[in-house]
Amino acid sequence: MEIKEYFSRVRGGDKEAFKYIYNELKTPVFTIACRIVQSREVAEDITHDVFVKLFASPPEPTVRNPRAWVFQMTRNLSIDALRAKQSVNLDDVQQPAEDALAGIITRMDVETAIGKLPCDEREILSLHLNGSLGFSQIARIVGLSLPATYRKYRKAITALREYLGGT
Repeated sequence: MEIKEYFSRVRGGDKEAFKYIYNELKTPVFTIACRIVQSREVAEDITHDVFVKLFASPPEPTVRNPRAWVFQMTRNLSIDALRAKQSVNLDDVQQPAEDALAGIITRMDVETAIGKLPCDEREILSLHLNGSLGFSQIARIVGLSLPATYRKYRKAITALREYLGGT
């Protein structure tokens, strides 16, 4: 069954359909929020808010791509959270604690490198990689042209390679 059908069932009050949507989208929603706000705690709150709003008011049947709709809501709530906390400097990067496990260190290095990207590039990167959205959908969400969106994505990928030493 396509995810759009699950949203239709949620509009009818189907809690199992909501559970399926939650399980499918909780990780990308959290990741997108976390990349934008650069705070796990705030991202957890945003993720909670997204799913509360989704349960209370799922997208209408006229919404062509409900996944994109959810990620648009995630983006909007994340930007609202940044605006509410005026003192947030988007260029600040929190260095992760050292850990002996190579896999965790590598993941932390990647997250740190992503944290060094400007907010708009983090957002586009996360919507594409974590949200599995195409560039035309991302362009509509972030309000940029398709070429500008793709350029920012490529710029982010290039910067990540530089940050990570060419890996």
